[in-house]
Amino acid sequence: MKIRLEEGQRLLWKPISKRQVELLRSTEDEVFFGGAKGGAKSEAVLMKPLKQVHLERFKALILRQTFPEVQELIDRSHRYYTDMAERPVWNGSLKRWTFPNPNTTFGTGGGIIQFGHCKTKEEVKLYHGGEWAQINYDEVADVKDEAVWIELIAENRCPNPLVRRQMIGTGNPGKPGHPWCKRRFIDRCGKQGQTIYRYDLKLPNGDVVQRTRRFIPSRVTDNPIYANDPVYMAALMSLPEVLRRQLLFGDWDAGFGLALEELDEMVHIIPSFKVPASWTQFGALDWGYQHPWVFGHYASDEDGRLYKLNTIRGRWMSDRLIAERINDKVPVQELSYIVAGHDCWAEVKARSDDITPSTAERFQAAGIILSHANISRAPGLRNFREQVAWKGIDSGGTDGEPNFFWMDTPTNRKAFEACASMVVDPDDAEDALGVDANPMTGEGGDDDYDETRYALASRPRRAQPTWQEGDVRAFSKAVLEYEMELGRRHRSRVTVRRRGAYVSLDGY
Repeated sequence: MKIRLEEGQRLLWKPISKRQVELLRSTEDEVFFGGAKGGAKSEAVLMKPLKQVHLERFKALILRQTFPEVQELIDRSHRYYTDMAERPVWNGSLKRWTFPNPNTTFGTGGGIIQFGHCKTKEEVKLYHGGEWAQINYDEVADVKDEAVWIELIAENRCPNPLVRRQMIGTGNPGKPGHPWCKRRFIDRCGKQGQTIYRYDLKLPNGDVVQRTRRFIPSRVTDNPIYANDPVYMAALMSLPEVLRRQLLFGDWDAGFGLALEELDEMVHIIPSFKVPASWTQFGALDWGYQHPWVFGHYASDEDGRLYKLNTIRGRWMSDRLIAERINDKVPVQELSYIVAGHDCWAEVKARSDDITPSTAERFQAAGIILSHANISRAPGLRNFREQVAWKGIDSGGTDGEPNFFWMDTPTNRKAFEACASMVVDPDDAEDALGVDANPMTGEGGDDDYDETRYALASRPRRAQPTWQEGDVRAFSKAVLEYEMELGRRHRSRVTVRRRGAYVSLDGY
């Protein structure tokens, strides 16, 4: 649309890309504008509230993690807001712009745009009761805890029914908030933002309200300033491949910053099959109540390869109910051992009369014997990487097979996705970043990762070949059956590489 200016007017700003226009026109409850560097996301965040500042009681909150970061946005706002025809008033102590309202006697008291910082759930309290009609969090993907975003949603309200309430977030892949941003927006809405995610909520009075989420992908090529800057484009092109895919193309599947970069569902997830009785079976438990508890059922074959047979999980359950579910889903008596985290045992108390029963004791009463897991985080991550490695591990640097596979079950796929989304701790490159599950839904979190890490660190022993028992002639029935089983297992997990894609085959 061509903009027509009256005499004496000048244009302060206009959208520079189709993606910016999409954000400015968006009406969904939650919108995530993210991807590559240089997509002009921050300026869109500043301009979005201007569409409603003329409405009474409209208040927008623009956030970054820290005050030095938000100061850069404040400086930009002065560049644009100061010369607007509406002449908004700046309050430096409150970090707030107040826009005039033409419906009031003195021409003041209109919409408000306020700047702030928020990094943790505790800092959300700074904005309680603010009636923020629009909350724009620039670079929210830098925030590792999804609970910050969720608690801010509770502050997204306005008493004026004419005001549209909205949550806007921006960010780049590979940051601490990568897992939850990808799960909440990209996985729900598609890599190209092709789907508006809709879900219904039933209110206490019985009414049903629909909520919506939208993902608007951005690339540096959307910004003509940087797209036509050969120096900046060359700088992005010079980055390592995965970082280049993230920051140049906004690829949320690129693995830089991920704790387990080699995880690939086409390689590590295999068709389910019946485990031979001779294989070593074992289990691992990450206990939880408010956050989910997770139990993994595993097996080890004669070659020492490990298989996750299934995953069981739950939430808000007592120890007795957890034990009942595990006994119902897993042949516990066939497991050689079950490792569990330290919270399954009562702490050692100074007083000898403290006889508080532990989770381990309650499980033992249900016939489930727990042993202490190796909970060392950094060594556990290194071991996890060794078990799933497959790229270039064979002679001559060719790709090989990992030592750990997930059988293809719905709960295993969820566990796999949780592990694949873990990112490196920015404060400790040798460890994965600890992530709490969504306190309301139980989604996300590192519970599946911790449980799997415990299992892989438990030094599971290899199964004993059954062909060694009895007749061991080359063409004996036991030996032939063993060789057939080896061939069948190999075919079930073989991968065919075609044009860079990996296709799992279940036999021939």
